[in-house]
Amino acid sequence: MEAACWAHGRRKFFDLARLSKAPIAAEAVKRVDVLFAIEREINGLTAQERLRVRQERSRPLIVELEAWLREQRAKLSRNNDTTKAINYCLSRWDAFSRFIDDGRLCMSTDGVEKLSRQFMTTFFGFSFQAATIRS
Repeated sequence: MEAACWAHGRRKFFDLARLSKAPIAAEAVKRVDVLFAIEREINGLTAQERLRVRQERSRPLIVELEAWLREQRAKLSRNNDTTKAINYCLSRWDAFSRFIDDGRLCMSTDGVEKLSRQFMTTFFGFSFQAATIRS
């Protein structure tokens, strides 16, 4: 089951807001940042406690965000970069909103990806060194 990373979804809007000063993208960043703020508050709680808080506080924001994104997309041309960022999120909406119904999931996979990169760098670094030594 896929759980999409909000850091990736947010980044598309963030880049548009920063580089193009796109107002819809800037608003999307603000809305996602509120969700991240809630996640920072509940970091370290049990999965059950995180689930309870997400159901109470984050679920209404996610529902509102989806409706708002759909409304904004209807106002924009298909080729607009903001439309593309919106489509990226909406086409994966189930995966992006999956964390709401599972207290074990994280809203962002950045931490996991960082550990994975460290592991692969270490593993392939040692493999390369071992191959060099054997040669």
